[in-house]
Amino acid sequence: MDPLAATAVILGLMAAIVIGFRLFIRRPAGLTGEDPPGLRTVAVFSGNDPELFADDAPEEPYVGLRLFGSLCDALAANGLGIENRGTIQYAQRAECVVGDERFALVLEWIDHRWVAGVEWVPSRAAERRHLALTAQVFSLPDSPQLRRLLVALDRSLRGDGRLSAVRWYRKQDWLAEDTTKPADAPLES
Repeated sequence: MDPLAATAVILGLMAAIVIGFRLFIRRPAGLTGEDPPGLRTVAVFSGNDPELFADDAPEEPYVGLRLFGSLCDALAANGLGIENRGTIQYAQRAECVVGDERFALVLEWIDHRWVAGVEWVPSRAAERRHLALTAQVFSLPDSPQLRRLLVALDRSLRGDGRLSAVRWYRKQDWLAEDTTKPADAPLES
């Protein structure tokens, strides 16, 4: 076979593999890494009460079991469904069901402060593969259900006497480590 033709065949196969792989791990349509205008989906707050760490094993990297449990209970008391609660890498995660929409609530302990983020939950297999293989973080589209969850989460954080200094950030600012524009509430007036 002519070397030029062999190179063309190899390049064609490589292009087909890349296209096939992109279809296999399809990026979700209509989602970006930026919070919708007027919304903030990352709450950062303080709380060092020893009771918050009472269920945490010192030899494990997982913290916040008791705090996360009380947050989930408070959200459930506000009429939100809580499902698939568990530990993920260095964090606690649960799915919040509001009407027909699902959101992930993730609680982490970073640099001696708590970070609670509301995240997108993939629904299709290609979206789950995309998230697993790329670890890309997407923000949620604005909806009344998302706003209801954010308000309930803010109310729960402020209602817990063990927590203080609750500040809200836009997801894209938090991921870029830009903490210069915090807000007191998840929804802008």
